[in-house]
Amino acid sequence: MFRLFIVAFLAPFAWGQALEQGKRSFDAGDYAEAIRHFERAQQESPRCDIHFFLGLARYRLGQVDLALIAFQSAAKCDPKLVPASLALAEAYLEKGNEGEGLNAFLRVLEVEPGNRDALRGAASIYLRNQLNEKAVPLLEKLIAVDSRDPQAHVDLAAAYAATGDRDRAETQFQETLRLQPDHPSALMGLANLHLKQGEEERALTLLQKAVKIVPGAFEPRFLLGSAYNRLGRHEEAIIELQNALRLGGNDSPEIHYHLARVYGAVGRQEDRRAALARFSEVTRKSKESTENHRMALRLSEQAKSLVESGNLAAAVARMEEARELRPSDALILFRLGSLHYDLGRYDLARNFAQEALSLAPSEWLFHHLLGLAELELNQLPQARLSLEVSLKLNPMAADVHNALGQLAMRENNPKLAIASFQRAAELDPRQPAYRLNLEAARRAAR
Repeated sequence: MFRLFIVAFLAPFAWGQALEQGKRSFDAGDYAEAIRHFERAQQESPRCDIHFFLGLARYRLGQVDLALIAFQSAAKCDPKLVPASLALAEAYLEKGNEGEGLNAFLRVLEVEPGNRDALRGAASIYLRNQLNEKAVPLLEKLIAVDSRDPQAHVDLAAAYAATGDRDRAETQFQETLRLQPDHPSALMGLANLHLKQGEEERALTLLQKAVKIVPGAFEPRFLLGSAYNRLGRHEEAIIELQNALRLGGNDSPEIHYHLARVYGAVGRQEDRRAALARFSEVTRKSKESTENHRMALRLSEQAKSLVESGNLAAAVARMEEARELRPSDALILFRLGSLHYDLGRYDLARNFAQEALSLAPSEWLFHHLLGLAELELNQLPQARLSLEVSLKLNPMAADVHNALGQLAMRENNPKLAIASFQRAAELDPRQPAYRLNLEAARRAAR
């Protein structure tokens, strides 16, 4: 997606000298030089789009975390800067963080409800996570925007099928095949509908075609094996189901289940028992993953109640349990780090903030927590860097301005502290601590 919108977005701007030099360097593939020019441009202009251009250059250099920070800064600076939010979403998906990617796509849709990339991106995430009811309205809107998009039709068909709307699913599969007769997903989807209706012969023709189109995919092999099994063509079923396992379907419980059935039908009892054992194992792991997610949510809610009652130590214990279940959940890591910070365990707070940032480097709260922990550990240069990044991501965060004021006081720079405390007090005049800090800084400056 990046290559598609970069050129279109860069072209219309009237460039200043630094921006023009950065553009030329970017176009020439000298991204390090482009970064230097874009950083100089930031010093010359408060324009929000400069963050975006800087993010593009960093992304091209493989500096994904720094690119995420730049994209988030651009989107926060100007929520209508849609390419920045799209870039943020795509970069997060590359990093494997679908939650943050989805949030970015949804922010685009708040600004441009008909944005094709955001509709397609958000719907794809919903489909992958089996949230089909949420995917349906996005895909319907995408088709309204572009009725000749075969992938949108097949995705909508799959969502309809998953929600039990067979008639509309079949209509969308047929429309996909009208637009693209060799679309493998449409062939498989329509065949699956026929199998559920007991129309194995109709399904067989579609699946044999799909196998020829994508010979390296396990899904059509699995469905073809299922069709052969229903027709009593057991040896052919075994061949196709074994092919499905070989091509990447070993973690699919359905394939092992169907293999067990066909082994039983031909009297291969030992193979049947092995397939059933594997089916049970894969099913158990899948259920455990779902249950772990639910349990982690319950533990997080319990921890929140314990914090409200003042029992921070017990809250930490609950969040530790949640982390064991969901070790790569950035929000759990952040909440755990925040609790350790409140308990004065600043080393642990710093470590958990860093872990959270490794998963979601554009979240200003995570940089804020890291800066606060570093401040308490007297790591002043690191604290300033973390807090300044947090402020770049959210310039309206009064807490961050206040923390920078506290840092300036530690650095014996009351004039700088005054400016930070004053901004904090302006942003949140109801917070008396900011006003008290401002008065203390003014006394120190006399």
